[in-house]
Amino acid sequence: MRLSNAAKVEPSQIRAIHSLADEFQGTLRLYLGEDTRPTPDFIKQAAHEAIDHNKTYYTPNAGYLEVRQAIAEYVGNLHGLSIDPARELVVTSSGMNAILLAIQATLGPQTSALVVTPLWPNLASAIRVAGADAIEVPLQHQGENFGLDWELLEKSVRPDTRLIALASPGNPTGWTATNADWQRLGEFCERHDLWLMADAVYERIVFDSRVAPSPLSIPSLRPRLIVVNSLSKAYRMTGWRAGFVLGPPDVGRVMTDLQEFVISNAPGVVQMAACAAVKHGETTIAESQVRYAQHRTMVMNRLGGLPGITLHQPTGGFYVFPRLEGLKHSFAYCKALVREHQLGLAPGSAFGAGGEGHIRLCFAVEPHILEEALDRFAAHWQSCLHSVEQAASS
Repeated sequence: MRLSNAAKVEPSQIRAIHSLADEFQGTLRLYLGEDTRPTPDFIKQAAHEAIDHNKTYYTPNAGYLEVRQAIAEYVGNLHGLSIDPARELVVTSSGMNAILLAIQATLGPQTSALVVTPLWPNLASAIRVAGADAIEVPLQHQGENFGLDWELLEKSVRPDTRLIALASPGNPTGWTATNADWQRLGEFCERHDLWLMADAVYERIVFDSRVAPSPLSIPSLRPRLIVVNSLSKAYRMTGWRAGFVLGPPDVGRVMTDLQEFVISNAPGVVQMAACAAVKHGETTIAESQVRYAQHRTMVMNRLGGLPGITLHQPTGGFYVFPRLEGLKHSFAYCKALVREHQLGLAPGSAFGAGGEGHIRLCFAVEPHILEEALDRFAAHWQSCLHSVEQAASS
């Protein structure tokens, strides 16, 4: 019997490390992108109240209107624009749900999409599940940072290309698009008649401002722009599966209809928790930004002092993505870290083109966990360098 395109998608290497870590007690789990602190109490209280008020029935496909209104006001205030909550916004059960709706609305068999990598692998995989080709275009190394490779983007567009997808701030790189980048991307998309799907999950996890630069600030982009987002990272709600997607009214209508065939609707209780988060979560976000900045400094100071490591300081997100000199098989290396040092990191190869030779470390963990993880990594890396030196001298 024949199987679908979905059966051809490679399994997640990050989840493979997760499964391996379950076999080794005491493994430090820095391969997943989540804060080790629990969801803030005010969000949990909103969920309790939603249960008490019987928000346990089906909701509209696009979500409760009051929740959409709250999210539209939140995003509008962040980026200085007006969003129609009834026509341009769909509440989703996770950012992944939002990505699926956006892809289903714009792509299909015999089409393709440009994907700026290294990037969270689920996005390219979702494109392939839909029967479309994911054309990976890696970021350039530009001095102490990453940057878009405009020449390669131009060369990669095909007649069947319908969309370009990227994340800013990026996971795993921490690269953040500037306003100039978004303006140029808008011109690129208009020239090639492409949709732009921007993953804004980490837009509130930045170190030099309240929010990352957004394509929503480019008025000319709005007719071809789809923004996917999640409350998982900014509000420590990874297990709640709460997200949303913004798009032009015609796409919003299609995504609302498609929601029926994905999950019907996001759970009402979760929607009300999300509503509380966007209404009352600014203090939580500000505190997290300070905390993550401190952790970023800790990691940069420690890893930056190790030989054989090239390290870009992230401008957003809560990861570092160091390149390890001579590393050719990051998946095998990360499995060895789990087995030998009970340290779980994500292999760079999991994030597509441009990722091999790197590892990803999530620093949104308690300080004592981060310090111990850095100790274990330094010990393993220095032993690797010592083995290379011995082999070279023998």
